[in-house]
Amino acid sequence: MKKLRYDTVAFLLIIALLGLANILNFNKPKISQLENRKLKERPKLTLSTLLSGDYFRDYEEYYSDTFILRDWMVKSSRDIRKAMSLGHSGVELIVTHEPGQVQEGSKGNNLTSSNGNSAGSDSVSGNTVSEDQTASGSIAGNAGNNTSDNGSSGTDSGHNGGENSNSGQEEPVKEFDENKNAGYWLVIDGKAVQLFKFNKEGMSYYSEVLNKYREKIGNDVNMYSLIAPTAGEFVKLKKYKGITDSQNDAIDFLRSKLDRSIKSVNVYDALNKHKDEYIYFKTDHHWTALGAYYAYAAFMELKGETPVPLEKYEERKIEGFLGSTYTKTLNKDLEKNPDTIYVYMPFTNYKYEMYYGKECKEAEIIDMSYAKGKDKYLVFLSSGGATWSVIKTDIHNGKKLLVMKDSFGNTLVPFLLPHYEEIYVVDSRFYSKYSAGKNIVEFIKDNGINEILFAHYMEDVNWKEFMEGVEKHLE
Repeated sequence: MKKLRYDTVAFLLIIALLGLANILNFNKPKISQLENRKLKERPKLTLSTLLSGDYFRDYEEYYSDTFILRDWMVKSSRDIRKAMSLGHSGVELIVTHEPGQVQEGSKGNNLTSSNGNSAGSDSVSGNTVSEDQTASGSIAGNAGNNTSDNGSSGTDSGHNGGENSNSGQEEPVKEFDENKNAGYWLVIDGKAVQLFKFNKEGMSYYSEVLNKYREKIGNDVNMYSLIAPTAGEFVKLKKYKGITDSQNDAIDFLRSKLDRSIKSVNVYDALNKHKDEYIYFKTDHHWTALGAYYAYAAFMELKGETPVPLEKYEERKIEGFLGSTYTKTLNKDLEKNPDTIYVYMPFTNYKYEMYYGKECKEAEIIDMSYAKGKDKYLVFLSSGGATWSVIKTDIHNGKKLLVMKDSFGNTLVPFLLPHYEEIYVVDSRFYSKYSAGKNIVEFIKDNGINEILFAHYMEDVNWKEFMEGVEKHLE
């Protein structure tokens, strides 16, 4: 009994000391470098939040996020979980949750949405599932709704942000993050593979949104759909193949629902020919610049144009990249197997302007200063996080393209420079008529845009909430 009592006293003393140390720690972190996300801010006490209970819920989350030694505890939890795992074959299924990644290295630019979430994918903690559960498919079957079995079928007015009365209104809260609903990752052979579960509602909605764009914009503007599959479509999963649905079948499904005047880029076949090459990162959910190049080449071939040979570009390397899937899983196998980012420097003369509301900043297409930070993927398009951007080249052919994108488009856009006089870039998570002064239809007309390319990755296409944000810009 004495020993039990001493142990209890010691335990309570440790808890009390940690709690006291946490209270006395006034320099609380705002960003978790380990998880690459923004931490919860201390909530403000108001009568409404007190009565609703929101204050206590938010404060609990704030206390948990800013607890002393939190990153050390997270890493220790990961190591203990890994040590106690029954699977010793190098295969691990990780269930992720808790959205809210912050992109580091924004240089003061407002890359985060008003709810604190950022342009990138969400950073999460993970729970592991044994290999036997993985192979049976019993876990991943819950990853999405309506799942199917695998195998089933330029003017000045455009540049000044406009003088619209809406510009004085408060920007509405953006409630979504890229990749928020994608919570299942298979770590195998030192790489993380995102599992795909077909969402019929989300897929159908993507087609509905693009068809609405066609109706609103008219037939004078050529429209293209380019969907980037996740890496899981090109990894030989062998006995694990049954736990992820066919993305190629999903693309065929939505293509059948698109207006016939909207042309689909066959990215799947283009990447499948090069699936043994370094077309996807091992520790990040994005494709590499090489994968984006093959998608660009398929786009040019669809248009009847000749893609620029990759050999014409100067190649540079960025070593030691641990990306979004590492921050999601904190998996040691990924930590030991960092990525190398290969960038291809533009040879076309250009001027790249990023607009944050009415404020304009000139930037670089490939900004190597981001290579010094944690999220090195931000080198592409200088993070790509503006309200909207424009690239003006010395290619005077009258072609003006609008790229509606997520972060997969950041590696694609640099290859388009030799083909267009002007390229406008809009990430639907940041654009709004409140900040730009016009809706997207007015934006297209005012800037004389004659082509639109929708470039998104599969999980965003498969996610209705994300596409609602794309649709909203028509209003």
